[in-house]
Amino acid sequence: MMDVLLRLARTGLRRGIRTGSRRWLMTGITAGLLALVRRALTESPKTVYRAELKPGERLEIRTLPPNP
Repeated sequence: MMDVLLRLARTGLRRGIRTGSRRWLMTGITAGLLALVRRALTESPKTVYRAELKPGERLEIRTLPPNP
């Protein structure tokens, strides 16, 4: 959804400024503001685990099926 808003904002601002179209300009501004609001209200991902690996060490991530 965010990609659509950003693309619409970019296209709207570009067409609004280049061609002088008021509708495209308003569309671009509105989409840009919606993208900013969405970014402000979205929580950032939380780090669950962090470790520093030394040379030669590795990290394996597996998905285990739930027990029946």
